[in-house]
Amino acid sequence: MPKQSSTELLSILNKVYEFRHELEKMIFQIEKEAPKAKDDFFSDLNFFNLKKKYHEFALNLRSEEVDPFGYDPIFDKFTQPFFEFLYTKYWRVETFGINHIPKSGPTLFVANHSGTLPYDAAMLKVALQKEHTHQRELRFMVEDFLFHFPFLGSFMNRFGGVRASQENAQELLKNGEAVVVFPEGVKGIGKLYQNRYQLARFGRGGFIRLCLKTKATLIPVAIIGAEEIHPILLKESFFAKELGIPYIPITPTFPALGPLGFIPLPSKWSIHILPPIDFSKFDDSAADDRVLVHKLSISVKEKIQNEIDLQLK
Repeated sequence: MPKQSSTELLSILNKVYEFRHELEKMIFQIEKEAPKAKDDFFSDLNFFNLKKKYHEFALNLRSEEVDPFGYDPIFDKFTQPFFEFLYTKYWRVETFGINHIPKSGPTLFVANHSGTLPYDAAMLKVALQKEHTHQRELRFMVEDFLFHFPFLGSFMNRFGGVRASQENAQELLKNGEAVVVFPEGVKGIGKLYQNRYQLARFGRGGFIRLCLKTKATLIPVAIIGAEEIHPILLKESFFAKELGIPYIPITPTFPALGPLGFIPLPSKWSIHILPPIDFSKFDDSAADDRVLVHKLSISVKEKIQNEIDLQLK
């Protein structure tokens, strides 16, 4: 093997080791933050009350109240160090144009989508928490198929994810939240590696209607680096249908490495936040104008694609 390739492979293995180490640190932090819960868990522990003790311990790691979509601020706090590690060290994310984000008010981020799981949404969420002067919280739309996996849907809800629907997004924007949507949907995260960074169809312009109805500020976002964390070589769909998911990805590490194949590769990321688009000049009837909605949707898609092409050069 060439010397350069050996060095690159060693670097990737070191990053994967750091990823595993950071997971262990997150688990340790949870135990440290709730010592009483831990002590109570082991007191009088026996085979017959194991299930009960587990539920008592889990309840101590949850907020007493969550919002209507299941967001849990205590759980978010526990997971924050892990996602900050991904942001600062593992993917070494650089964010540009953070000054384009409003200090408050309904804000809809529209971004390209990739990476199999919504890591791109998590990194944009961390960017707003770390880089923005007002440390805005971000809610993100989650594809339905993720709720077919055990615990994954619940995890997304507690971390700030919301099941993707026009009604849910509209409710969040009316409450003045910052929300990110990925109009490519499953087509985006399911792109083969040979088609990376080529935006798929943006649906029917639902995100434009959201802005027209709620007068939210729309901010296009171009994310580079997420296409390489799980490079999809092939997609298996026959068995996937039985599992209720759109496809099973075949990557260089999955299924060859088993569970280790789920660890994303340490690619270099950059997030480019483009100037906002203001919809306050449109009246309430504009959302019913299909021609206008389609035209604005194509315009936003072109802005994101042009920025991606520019940065890839």
